[in-house]
Amino acid sequence: MAQELINIGALADDGTGDTIRGAGIKINNNFTELYATPFAQTSIGFVENEISSTQSNADLVLKPSGTGAILFPAIRINDNNIEGTRSNEDLILRANGSGSLVVDGIGIAGTSITAMDSSFVNINENLIVDGTLNSGITTFGGTVETGSTLDVDELTTLSTLTVSGASTFADATTVDNLTFNDNIISSSSNADINLTPGGTGVVNVSNLTIDSSINLTDNVIKVIRSNDDLKLSANGTGSVQISKVDINEGTIENTVIGGATPAAGTFSTVSITVPSVNADKVNITDNKIKATDTDANLRINANGSGNVIINGFTFPNTIVGGQLIRTNGSKVLSTHIFPFVVTDTDVQDATVTITGNSSTQVINSFAAATYRSVKYYIQISDATADRYTLIEANVTHDGTNAFVSSFGAATNGDGDGSTIYDSVDLSADIDSGNVRLLGTVNNTNNQVIKLVRRVIKV
Repeated sequence: MAQELINIGALADDGTGDTIRGAGIKINNNFTELYATPFAQTSIGFVENEISSTQSNADLVLKPSGTGAILFPAIRINDNNIEGTRSNEDLILRANGSGSLVVDGIGIAGTSITAMDSSFVNINENLIVDGTLNSGITTFGGTVETGSTLDVDELTTLSTLTVSGASTFADATTVDNLTFNDNIISSSSNADINLTPGGTGVVNVSNLTIDSSINLTDNVIKVIRSNDDLKLSANGTGSVQISKVDINEGTIENTVIGGATPAAGTFSTVSITVPSVNADKVNITDNKIKATDTDANLRINANGSGNVIINGFTFPNTIVGGQLIRTNGSKVLSTHIFPFVVTDTDVQDATVTITGNSSTQVINSFAAATYRSVKYYIQISDATADRYTLIEANVTHDGTNAFVSSFGAATNGDGDGSTIYDSVDLSADIDSGNVRLLGTVNNTNNQVIKLVRRVIKV
C-alpha cells in the first residue's frame, strides 16, 4: 500500500482539508502497514551509535537478500567471508589496548599467537616459514620445512627433521640416543656411536682425534701425546696386515730402518697372509717356493760357516765331488766317500719285460761315445714256466761293433732242477750311437728282466 497523506487544507480552518475522522483513518492505515513489515517485528534496538538485540541471549543477524552482500565502508560480508572492497588494501582486525583478537580459542595480539586456555596451539597441516622461526617448547608431529633460520630456545620434539643447509644448535640438542652440545657428540648410557654411509658412500672425516691420543689427518696416523708409542694390535689369533710398508727411520727388533747404509735384519717371527709373494726372482705361494726366471736354479745359502736346515735336516755347507751324503741318525747330513764310488764309473738298475715271440728285443742300452764297457748282473723270471735265472754279462765295443760274453748262470731249470737251459739268448750291437744289450726268448712266455749295471767311461 502506498503511504496515505492527510490533507491539511490550504489555510488553517479553511474547511478544505480532511476531516478529523478521515485523517485518523489514514493514520491507522499507515501504522497498520508499518507494523506489518519484518523491520517493525524484529528484536533489534538502535540506541545512539549502538545496534543491539533486544531478546535475551539472541544473536544479531545481518542477512542480505539473494546474491547481495552486507556492505560496510571498504568491507563486504559475503556468506561466511569477510572481504575488503578497495583494491589491494589490507583487511585489518585489531583489538583495543592490550587485548587480543580471539578466533575460536586462538589469541592474536600484535605478532604473537597464543592459546587462550594456556594449552597448545596445534598446526595440523604442513607449515612453511620463510623467515626466522623462534620457538619455545614445541612439538612437531609432522613435516616442518623452514626456508630460513629455525631458532629453538627450549624443549622441542621433532618426529622427523630433514635439514638441507647449515644448522646451528645454541644449547644441548638430543636426537634419539645422540646428544649434540657445543662441539661434543655423546650417546646414551653404554651405547656406541655408529657412522654409517648410504649405499656405496663413505664416511669422510678430514681431521679426527681418537681418545685424545691418536690423530688421523689426510693419510697420516700419529699419536699426539708426548712420547707415546703407536700400537697396532690384532684380536686373538689375528694379525696386523699391511700391504706395503716404507719405514724411513727407527728400528724393528733392534734393526735400524732408514739408515744411510742398508743393514741386515733379524726378525723372530714374520707372518705373510697374502696368497702370493714375489721377492725379486723368487715366488712364494702357499707352501711352495720357486724361481720365477726361466730355467733358473733355486738357491738356499747359509751365511759363513752356517748350515741350511730343512725340516730338521742339517745339510753340509761344503760338497766334494764323487762323495755321497749320509745321515748320522740325528738328521745331520755329511758327505762321505764309499769304496765303490769313483768318477769314471756309475752303478744303475733297471727293469724290462720282453715277450716270448722269438724276436730279438732291446734289454738295455748306453751311449757308445760316453761309455766303453758295461758289466751286467741279470735276473730273468719266467713266472709262467716257473723258471728263474741269475747270470752275468760283460759288454764292450770298439765304436763299430759290440761284443758280449755271458757266464756264471744259476737257474732252476724246468721247475724241478733236472734240466738246465737258458730261456733268453743274449747278444749285442751298436745302433744310432747306442750300444744295445739284446735278448731273444726261447719259448712263448714273457720274461721279466731286472738288472744292475756298472758302466765304465771311454
